Amino acid sequence: MTSLTGPLDISLFVLSFWGITGTLGFFLLRRSRAFLGPLLFLLASGAAVLSCSGIWGLADSTDLHRILPGGLPGLPFHFRQDPLSSFFLLLLGGAGTGILIFAAGYLRSLPSPRLPSFFFRTALFMASMEGVLLADDAYVFMVFWETMALVSYALVVTENDREEVRNAGFLYLLMAHLGSLLILVAFFFLASREPSGFAGGLQSFTFESMGKSLPSPGVALLVFVCALLGFGAKAGLIPLHVWLPEAHPVAPSPASALLSGVMLKTAIYGLLRVFFGLLGPDHLNYSFGIPVLLAGGFMALFGILHALLQSDPKKLLAYSSIENIGIIFLGIGLSILYLRSGHPIAGDIALGASLYHAINHAFFKSLLFLGAGTMAHASGTNDLNTMGGLLRRMPYSGVFVLFGVLCISGLPPGNGFVSEWLLLQASLQAGTLSGTLFRSAVLLGAALLVLASALAAMGFVKFYGIGYLGIPRSEGAQKAHEVSLPERLGMAWLVAGCLLLALLPVLMLAWIGRVLRPLTGSSFSEATLSSGWMQLLPLSPQGASYTPALLLGLLCLLIPLAWLIPRFFGRGSSRRAPVWGCGYEIRTPRMQDSAGSFGQPIRHFFADFFLMKRHLPEPTEKDPVFELTVEDPHWAFLYRPVFRLFQALASLAERVRTGRISVYLVYSFGTLILLLSVFRWMV
Repeated sequence: MTSLTGPLDISLFVLSFWGITGTLGFFLLRRSRAFLGPLLFLLASGAAVLSCSGIWGLADSTDLHRILPGGLPGLPFHFRQDPLSSFFLLLLGGAGTGILIFAAGYLRSLPSPRLPSFFFRTALFMASMEGVLLADDAYVFMVFWETMALVSYALVVTENDREEVRNAGFLYLLMAHLGSLLILVAFFFLASREPSGFAGGLQSFTFESMGKSLPSPGVALLVFVCALLGFGAKAGLIPLHVWLPEAHPVAPSPASALLSGVMLKTAIYGLLRVFFGLLGPDHLNYSFGIPVLLAGGFMALFGILHALLQSDPKKLLAYSSIENIGIIFLGIGLSILYLRSGHPIAGDIALGASLYHAINHAFFKSLLFLGAGTMAHASGTNDLNTMGGLLRRMPYSGVFVLFGVLCISGLPPGNGFVSEWLLLQASLQAGTLSGTLFRSAVLLGAALLVLASALAAMGFVKFYGIGYLGIPRSEGAQKAHEVSLPERLGMAWLVAGCLLLALLPVLMLAWIGRVLRPLTGSSFSEATLSSGWMQLLPLSPQGASYTPALLLGLLCLLIPLAWLIPRFFGRGSSRRAPVWGCGYEIRTPRMQDSAGSFGQPIRHFFADFFLMKRHLPEPTEKDPVFELTVEDPHWAFLYRPVFRLFQALASLAERVRTGRISVYLVYSFGTLILLLSVFRWMV
């Protein structure tokens, strides 16, 4: 490759640039910490260039291919950048730029021995995620997918001297490899059902060959289930979600932001690539949409309910990621149902809303994870119950986090409102479906979406109100300080991204429409995009519309008026006085709501979603303390019984160990015959 002639060439250049910079930075940082800032800004510049490549690919609707030497004999490296991969490259580069700028300030507190390896892992992690988005054959995809899994595991266990960190890392690695195995099975069946079978050799594993596969309905169902569970294990699909609230909180904040804000979207990309690209809409039965839709709705409700009960800010955000991924799954299921039932406009709006929410979540969730990191770093605690009053001491980062809270709560004019509103508009077209079952499933999904959105607003009132408002609850919160300039710049970058996504939904949907056209064969209606950049009309000129710029203008007008009117018309009738303390002269932290008390109504009304254990103090205890722990019920009802089952099977397997080589050879021969028979039957 002698010159950069297109977006794919630029993307491949960034891929190699990250690999080289990561390796070079590893050795430079072993000599001096002074190289940290420049090296991270180099990585951030690569991410910014990658986002430009994604914009270029979307603007031109390019579909470029490259074959590079390497790989397996008969299967060189295949790379491709089409509108779908360009969209996710924009997501990766846009969110990654802010995170890497933030890391230039945040990582100054990381101990020197860990700094070179953490920088190298971060660069390799960015490169592996990009490689997943550019891969055009199963081999390249799985190489980058497994590299991404291993490097992200290494990022999770950065502070591996703590037992909970090691346990979280092991759980994540286990789930990641379970998902990889299922993805391999899906690729195998797609390649085996290609018109020439395996006659084409390893070329059958290129995505172009798999896209021509002709699977039977049973094989299509098997591929659908394996892809859903395989990519769902990475995305946090219930019940494969248990690693997410354990792994994300223990990683350093820039790594947590990359994991939740960006890496989860690579699973969404893989799911869309298999469903609408390799398997194809023609082989997706409309009934496939119902389990995806209902699973997404349940994920949204389950995730936000558990988020509401957390006192660790990063664990709260991790459960919130389950909720947001559930919203994306809900839109994907809704689009399958509409598209295969002959309603392309509603299906495109649902899928477009899912893609919109994916990029929205990348920006505001990355912003909030960085904000949670600043809260913990500045106050020296990761418990909301010991924070409070941080806004007075951290005004800049507090305002940035407040903007992220408004966006993730789905409040207008935030960008989170746009995607959730579009998804709700698509759900309201349930009356066009034939069949009570389908209409009921869509309306149930819409109800779960609305309930989860309302609870999300409540959860982030808790997150921000208890963490940033009130009076400090600990000495660490009293001594909190504003973060460094690179940290503020990184958060400001993500705020700017959220603001653009909020104010320019028509432009964003025009780009998303170019992603949908090759996936579904159609795109948004003319009414959606012909009304100008200010007004969004998802269905028709007679339907509901949304004008974010007008709403933002009204807010900008009302806020100054609300400040000015009392000062001009209430002069002489107002006075300053201390906040009323309910009869107490001195306010204390105990007079404020705690994180636990804030979630008490949720524990009461949704008790069936939680597994609660109460410890009542004994009457004889000198300092009695009431303890309440809330556990994910999937541990008690699924994972621990499965673990005990495997322990029992392992004990039974011990009986076949005789110590005689002849018996072991018989076992090996029998296993080989069985595998050959199964393989022959499948081919």
